[in-house]
Amino acid sequence: MLWQFIYEPKNGLLNGFLSAIGLSGAKQVWLGDSKTALAAVLGVSVWASVGFYVVLFTAAMGSVPRELYESCLLDGANRMQTFVHMTIPLIWDAIQVALVHLVIGALDTFALVQILTVGPGGPDNSTEVVALYLFDNAFTYSKFGYASAIGVAMFVLTLLLTVIAFRLSRRERVEY
Repeated sequence: MLWQFIYEPKNGLLNGFLSAIGLSGAKQVWLGDSKTALAAVLGVSVWASVGFYVVLFTAAMGSVPRELYESCLLDGANRMQTFVHMTIPLIWDAIQVALVHLVIGALDTFALVQILTVGPGGPDNSTEVVALYLFDNAFTYSKFGYASAIGVAMFVLTLLLTVIAFRLSRRERVEY
């Protein structure tokens, strides 16, 4: 709900900030324009989920012993070599978890779209996502069987994409 106030066309924080720094021409009706509505919802989604990924990767990188970094430094590895050849393999399990969460989160953006945008699917259906399409069919048009089929298809698609993400990111486990 706070983001609706930030994106408010007349008195919103974002348009007020743009006016304050001299970019009055960049003011938009962020959630009411089909060209900017999806990007605005995506911005909120990124803002909402970045904290989880920061905590996930901070914990993963914090579990790597400092002695390994010192060893790489003594062996003459630069920062990029250390990151690619030591850090990434040691935090690979966290990267896999992040990929799965991204896949599931991408298919489950119903709440943000429902709350932020005007009407079902935003202006010109520019923000309509599969979960919102399911909701509209079930509760607006009373097509519960069709909505159930969409839900099963979403489940299968989520499962399939999760398995693909795990298969593509499968590596030999590195232990220290």
